[in-house]
Amino acid sequence: MTSVQLRGLSSWTLFSMAVAIFMVRAAMLMLGPLLVDLAYDFDTSIAVVGQLAAATFVTWGITAPLVGPISDTYGRRPVLLVGLLLMALGVLASGVAWNYVSMLATRLVTGVGSAMLPPTMMAAMADSLPPDKVGKAVGFITASSWMGVALGVPVIALLGYVGGWRLPFYVTGGMSIVAWVLLWLCLPKGQRPLGQKIDIFNRFKAIGCQAAPWYVLIANTTQQAVLLGLTTYFAAYMIETHAWDQAMTAPGLALLGLGAVIGSFAGGFIAGRPRTLDWLAAISLAGGLVTGLLFSIGSYAWMVAGLALVASVLVSVSMPVMMTLIMRLAGESRGTAGGMLSTSNQLGGVVGASAGGLTLSLGGFYAVGLLYLLLAGLSACIVGIIMRRSSAFAFKGADK
Repeated sequence: MTSVQLRGLSSWTLFSMAVAIFMVRAAMLMLGPLLVDLAYDFDTSIAVVGQLAAATFVTWGITAPLVGPISDTYGRRPVLLVGLLLMALGVLASGVAWNYVSMLATRLVTGVGSAMLPPTMMAAMADSLPPDKVGKAVGFITASSWMGVALGVPVIALLGYVGGWRLPFYVTGGMSIVAWVLLWLCLPKGQRPLGQKIDIFNRFKAIGCQAAPWYVLIANTTQQAVLLGLTTYFAAYMIETHAWDQAMTAPGLALLGLGAVIGSFAGGFIAGRPRTLDWLAAISLAGGLVTGLLFSIGSYAWMVAGLALVASVLVSVSMPVMMTLIMRLAGESRGTAGGMLSTSNQLGGVVGASAGGLTLSLGGFYAVGLLYLLLAGLSACIVGIIMRRSSAFAFKGADK
């Protein structure tokens, strides 16, 4: 199987990817600060509106693994450009949604477009960089995506406070169009082979027949459930429990994003270092403990916000590590592997948002915190016990 790759990654190429992934993250997580207003306008509960986020993650999860073989076969550039344009149109359409069902439809479109970018970007970096440099590059792009939370989501909260919930969709969609133009200008053009078939089955078979990639995918799913669940329900928690208004959630959400940026850079540093799996297991468990604690405190709002910063740092470390590990296991099917990992990210989002919403309706925010603690503990066990004992992870830096 021959794969078509981007020919080198210049500074401008990496910058354009960073801007695009910034917009993807902002678009995917922008519902958080708008949940209360959306629930009011659509005459439903916060828990039900939270399922809009889950639906976006589901669509992403279905799309991402299918995109991987396409980019492995025909190249990274066309997939990146089509995906970002589709996402931008979906976000703009969300601004004119007139009820819950129409908003659901536009968020599904947003999920399809968004899903096409991260795995393709990660594969492009793995194509062009030596193995010992991939972790840091992935850490940089992941950190850039979480800048969409540190800067983008708080701005979305302020825009929603000033102009209502529709304004953030118009602004985010417009900026995504600008990011598309930048990406179109900066991405190098690859050669598209003629008459080559998309061999989806064999691409998946090359990865799926191994046990080790599944360990990575399951551990990543549980870890992302904690991170994306925290991001989805933090603003609503602070509004409902600590009497914050929408404007006050902006700095709190900025702290979450800042923590994820720090955690992503830290993960890029840890990836490939001695005893990577031991470090990751300990950090994952610590992140679950802090997340569970912050959802159980009914007063001292800014102490809770500080705990959210710490939790975000800890639970964000895993992504660059998981991406580096699965790329090492994938061989030439890196786009497919990136798609599968991206799907596990969104499956984690589904678990974090849906199970979080169900738990919220049954037991309140305290139960949500307990759920995320259990999920983080499961991830730590998979990494620290199962993966640690597997010979597939015996390459340099993973377990020694």
